[in-house]
Amino acid sequence: MSKFSLALACAVLAFGALSAQEAISHNSLFAVGDLSGKWTYRAETHFVRGDFMKQSRQLILRPAFIYKLSKSIRLSGGLSYLYNASYEGGPFNTNEEINFWEQIDFSHQVGPIRFSHWLRHEQRHRESGYTERLRIRSRADAFLFEVNNTPVDLVAFNEHFVLTQGFKWQKMDQNWTFIGVQFPVNKHFMARTGYRYVVLNRGISGQHLHTIHSWLIYRFL
Repeated sequence: MSKFSLALACAVLAFGALSAQEAISHNSLFAVGDLSGKWTYRAETHFVRGDFMKQSRQLILRPAFIYKLSKSIRLSGGLSYLYNASYEGGPFNTNEEINFWEQIDFSHQVGPIRFSHWLRHEQRHRESGYTERLRIRSRADAFLFEVNNTPVDLVAFNEHFVLTQGFKWQKMDQNWTFIGVQFPVNKHFMARTGYRYVVLNRGISGQHLHTIHSWLIYRFL
């Protein structure tokens, strides 16, 4: 099986699982490079589409700088620009957001499983006003199998979003649970794709979204 066939098979299986649901796609392109022995940069672009990719719902641009404090701890920060479109009130119901954020990452390994955790604090400048939010993610990676000498890893994470006011927790904003696969395409590109279940704290019962989230990560050598 070729790497292209593997990626196509993962996408077909994921979309098949959502055949009875509204399909939302979240596609991410990362560019990563080294600045020095301890400093790296990352430029993220995210496209979110809904209704089987008929609706453009969100664009995110997120440049960041990362400092390697030790083998297992990294500090990072940057800004995010978000352009959001809501179709509940028509296709022209749009808004923008700029947020500044700081993050600490911690990684470790237990047997064959690699764990990573991060905490991000966002200062969100939105059209509706200023708010703050914490994002807490825990992730696990493990080798799954090999295809044509290409290792395929299983990837799973849970990310919890909490609205805050000066680090005082107010209420849950949303929660993401992801499971998928990751594999190198070549020495520059890494691909990751899978299913993400989202719970939004909206209304009495909340809102539940079923999402296909795919990443293409390019590393400058």
